[in-house]
Amino acid sequence: MSSWSSNPGPPGAGCEGCPRAVAPRGALRPYAAPYPVGVVRRVAALEPPISQDDEKAKVDEARRTVLKLAVVAGAVAAMGGGGAMATHYLLSPPAAASYPRVQLLYSDASPVLVSSYPYGPSNTELILFNYPLDNEPNMLLNLAAAAPNGVGPNGSLVAFSAVCEHQGYQPPYISYYPPGSCLGFNGGNAFIHCTGHGSTYDPGVQASGGGAALITGPASLPLPQVILEWDSVTDYLYAIGMVGAPVFGHPGTLKGGSPVTSPVALAAPLTPEQQCP
Repeated sequence: MSSWSSNPGPPGAGCEGCPRAVAPRGALRPYAAPYPVGVVRRVAALEPPISQDDEKAKVDEARRTVLKLAVVAGAVAAMGGGGAMATHYLLSPPAAASYPRVQLLYSDASPVLVSSYPYGPSNTELILFNYPLDNEPNMLLNLAAAAPNGVGPNGSLVAFSAVCEHQGYQPPYISYYPPGSCLGFNGGNAFIHCTGHGSTYDPGVQASGGGAALITGPASLPLPQVILEWDSVTDYLYAIGMVGAPVFGHPGTLKGGSPVTSPVALAAPLTPEQQCP
């Protein structure tokens, strides 16, 4: 069982009163906390797993995949003409018909109000929510200046996938570094860094085709971006779509998991332990 806490703060606190969650160390792969869909939480960015163990896990997974494909191939041969349909059913996860429009809430069910969003540009707490599928976590960031697709009074509130495009590492291995975190890197500007293998992305620069521009590999694709919508009358915040490459590990950003329901909640954030690339 997980040792992470998911207790919300007092009503209306906007997670300011939420306890800090503690990420288990030594996990081979990105840790999935048992939060409701879209819940924002603070995640500690830890050292990557021991490479030997990681490689062993990859080999074991490859063996399991070969066995699964062998089973599917046998089923196809046995079913003849119906084999193609059977293969599609066994291998293809459900897909959402289109991007949903969902409101972002805090864990106490109070709405995220953009004009009074409590986490500023120097915040090191990692705020997450799942969208558009329940296994696609994203970072909600308040940058120091207006950014591509940014919303709010300053055009600085943005959101990006929290799944690294290299090998799919998720928080606590990938996190946001505010301006000045690493003065010798990216001109001292903010960036997103994955400690799994060192890939970095710039949330203030839009790549061709959309997403946070790639700064350094080994990733070869930009980080997908969530398109946000701000209702300036109510001050409410919505997620309405995504741009850029598909989320890593998914045949398409709308395929490979269950669609989120509306609205989506935010949970207690976590404070990352960060190191400069």
